[in-house]
Amino acid sequence: MKYIVYLILSLVVVGCSKEQCHNPLLLQAEQMVYQQPDSVVKMIGPCWNDTTLTEADRALFGLLFVESLHLSGLATRSDSVILFSRHYYEANGDRDRLARALLHQGIVLYGCEQTHEAVLCMKQAEQMAEKIENPAFKCYLFAVLGDVNDNVGNYGQTLRYYRQSLAEARRGGCVEWVVRVQNNMAQTFDLLGQTDSLILYTNKAASLARQTSGEVRATFLLNKATCHLRMNELAKAKDILMRAQMVCPTDRGAQLLSDVYLQEGDTLAAKQQWFQLVNSLSPAVSISSYRLLIDYLACQGETAQVAEYSRRLNEVYQDLYERRDAAGIINMQTQYDEQRKAKQQYQVVILLLSAILLLVVGAVGIVWYNRRRIDLLNARFVEKQMKYDLAREELTQMRLQHEREQQANSRQLKEVVSRLHAMANRGKAAADDDMNMLAQLSYALCPPLQLLLSPLNEKEQKICLLIRHNFLPTEIGTLTLSSPQTITNTRVRLLKKLFGIAGGAKQFDSRLKNL
Repeated sequence: MKYIVYLILSLVVVGCSKEQCHNPLLLQAEQMVYQQPDSVVKMIGPCWNDTTLTEADRALFGLLFVESLHLSGLATRSDSVILFSRHYYEANGDRDRLARALLHQGIVLYGCEQTHEAVLCMKQAEQMAEKIENPAFKCYLFAVLGDVNDNVGNYGQTLRYYRQSLAEARRGGCVEWVVRVQNNMAQTFDLLGQTDSLILYTNKAASLARQTSGEVRATFLLNKATCHLRMNELAKAKDILMRAQMVCPTDRGAQLLSDVYLQEGDTLAAKQQWFQLVNSLSPAVSISSYRLLIDYLACQGETAQVAEYSRRLNEVYQDLYERRDAAGIINMQTQYDEQRKAKQQYQVVILLLSAILLLVVGAVGIVWYNRRRIDLLNARFVEKQMKYDLAREELTQMRLQHEREQQANSRQLKEVVSRLHAMANRGKAAADDDMNMLAQLSYALCPPLQLLLSPLNEKEQKICLLIRHNFLPTEIGTLTLSSPQTITNTRVRLLKKLFGIAGGAKQFDSRLKNL
């Protein structure tokens, strides 16, 4: 017993030792970080230099600061802030916030070109997210993993993550994220050359895209323009691209516009777009623009510029090769998933073996226990059989005694009823002793009647008892010193009072007698 008390006290101390954030500003910001990340950045900014923050507050501040930056489309090159949050939540066992910290540390590392460490953090966050009920976080997590696989051309895995992200977005009811993920899936199908799927997901996003704005709205318009381009509808595609660039200018929109200009034969307009897009942050857009621009300059005989832009293109290829280890990232994810699956299978095998061992031990124990119990049960059965026979005899005697009492009550009741009829015929009021005896015998024969009449006064109870024993209204009036009309009115009123319905006096008599 002493050791159990010590164990309970230890658990209480450990549970109480986990410091929790109590800063109301940070807790409020955490509730709105996925809906209004821009506002969270401004809201928690003053906490940066606040020296009164506890460790729990600083951990939550670091998580929210980096999280809101990433959700707002911004980036940070230092992982020191989010690393402190990760270590704190690892030490305190806060799985929900630790998963978020791992994801955003992975995003920071990915931006610093530490791809292997970044993907490892993201996969750890994915594993922890299985036991987390946070649709907004899981939607963002799967979208990021989809983007990572999209960047290395692992489109099968990309679509798998995007589908998971779309399911979580729908579960969370966030229209903007539903459209965002559908836009991403449409672009991926376009890269795979699956025009039908591109059109399908663009049409799915159409009904909700009107409720979005900014980059999400512009990306939807670009996908819609791409559908028209695939169907050689240049005029419609150009008009939609112009609208998209007005909503939110993007390198992809400028690239599609250059393709439209080129197909229209306006090479000068296309050339202007290429000159701007060679400096795009998107490697795919930059490389495509370099190639088209080099081909154009070669046709124009600009050999010096062709050589210069070819050199720049080689630098882009070299930089992309150094930064992008597609095979390594894909293999790392595959190995991580395989190791995780093997670990789960190992745990399942251990659980099954433990269960089998417990079943064997339990079966042996049950057999031994049952052998001992059989002898005890046999002895108890004989003893209880004797008690049962004795109890049965007593119950039979009690039943016979009860029947005799009922018969006696019935005889007495008939005598009382006869006396009351005789007194009514002689025009005399009922004696109190007779009425008390009538009530006592009636309640003994029908206990629910006593419960029903308990709210009534003495005179109303007398009227009800006489009605139940088939006395006429004139007889009841004589016995209770009332007029027949008063008796009738009382019956109508009691129908409403006792049974909750409206009706006539005969209806009341019928209900009372059938009780």
